[in-house]
Amino acid sequence: MRPTGGAVHLLSTKLSLKTMEIIEQLKQKVYFVVDEVESRSVGIAFSGGVDSSLLAKACKNMGKNATLLTVSFSNRRDIEISKAVSDVLGLNLLSDLVSLGELEEGLKTVLRTIEFDRLVRLENCVCFYYVFRLASENQLKTVLSANGLDELFCGYHVYRSHYGDETAMKNLMETLVETAKNDKKEMDKLSALFRVNYVTPFLSDEFVDFAMKIPLNLKITGKDDDLRKHVLRKTALEIGVPREAAMRPKKAFQYSSGVHKAITKLAKQKGFTKQKAKHAGFRSSIEAYINSLQSFL
Repeated sequence: MRPTGGAVHLLSTKLSLKTMEIIEQLKQKVYFVVDEVESRSVGIAFSGGVDSSLLAKACKNMGKNATLLTVSFSNRRDIEISKAVSDVLGLNLLSDLVSLGELEEGLKTVLRTIEFDRLVRLENCVCFYYVFRLASENQLKTVLSANGLDELFCGYHVYRSHYGDETAMKNLMETLVETAKNDKKEMDKLSALFRVNYVTPFLSDEFVDFAMKIPLNLKITGKDDDLRKHVLRKTALEIGVPREAAMRPKKAFQYSSGVHKAITKLAKQKGFTKQKAKHAGFRSSIEAYINSLQSFL
């Protein structure tokens, strides 16, 4: 099957009966995996985007006592975005603005705890380290995240380069889902430090199997599709996610939280410039800085 259609066709045109059925099935599957979470009182890693907003609204609709958790490493802008969405959702938001000094200590702890195989994993784990800390400080024993939805609904830009080749796209999806599951195992090590149970409902086998079967043309519509995740966004709107959150473009956690920028700034403060890093054989100042931290662990 070759995906066809305009970039916003699913959200701007009359839906076919089949598409409406898929949206209803997806909505029920979201509710099912959320209901499967044993804890009634949960914290939710929250950015104010479509994925975490969908999870938050589903939890609220299913009668869970949900508290939203947002961490930032640069300024309060991202916290303010999350606060605006949380107010519309009618859910309490807890936030933490992490200083550079705190960040370095967190980096050291994360590097001692996880298997570090790439920068993206490290940055995401650092973010969740502080989410788990925030949850623990507020007596929340279970933390949920919406991880898995970008992998399953073509949220990443890389899907655009494979558009038109269904086999390649499905292979990529399977690879990214497996990577997400492996990353979750590393985050479990961090949640254990705070005696917090970390749950990813959208990486459950049942949800993955269902989402993998949704036609690709309902997720992405072309190589120039900057929005993507159309069927998921429509489902989010259906369950009551505010439009400003449902339609927010994808921004990776390490960038929306500001952790990548903060680590770059921290590396510079410690004297790791791009020029010095390259002279020492590293690709970036962050890589050189992380290597220096590892050498003292």
